[in-house]
Amino acid sequence: MRKFVLMFLAILIVGQVGGCQPGDKSSAAKIPTDAKMLNLTLTDVDGNKLDLRQFFGKVVILDFWDTWCGPCRREIPNFVSLYKDYKDKDFVMVGVAFARQGNEAVKKFGQDYGINYHNALFNEEAAQLYGRPPSVPTTYIINQQGQIHQKVVGFRDRAYFENEIKKLLNL
Repeated sequence: MRKFVLMFLAILIVGQVGGCQPGDKSSAAKIPTDAKMLNLTLTDVDGNKLDLRQFFGKVVILDFWDTWCGPCRREIPNFVSLYKDYKDKDFVMVGVAFARQGNEAVKKFGQDYGINYHNALFNEEAAQLYGRPPSVPTTYIINQQGQIHQKVVGFRDRAYFENEIKKLLNL
């Protein structure tokens, strides 16, 4: 019995010393429980989970697209360029492909177009939060509070999105 009590006390002491302390930088502290329109987990083209809540506090462009879409093909190079220019300024770009031609087609498209931002696949969780966009591209500009700043249906040029990013980032 004495060994049991000593072991129990030792576990308590180690737990107190090694536990989360105020100011601990654990990943749980970085991800809010309610990030509004970022309360979404997707799977990227490589099969990795992507929790969008980690982007709370940043401006996020969430672009619903697909490989067969002509306007998407025109718009994606603009997104590649925007992400390159603003990724170090609290801006995140996430493409969400419907993948009607399959994951491999989305992956190859990303390589061919030099997609340098998160490239994920549409899922049921996205459908519940955003619905099923009736046309692509459908793009959401999400502010730092996780709220939709703007919903854009159809093609827009680089300057359009850049102006919205600059407004939200106060640049």
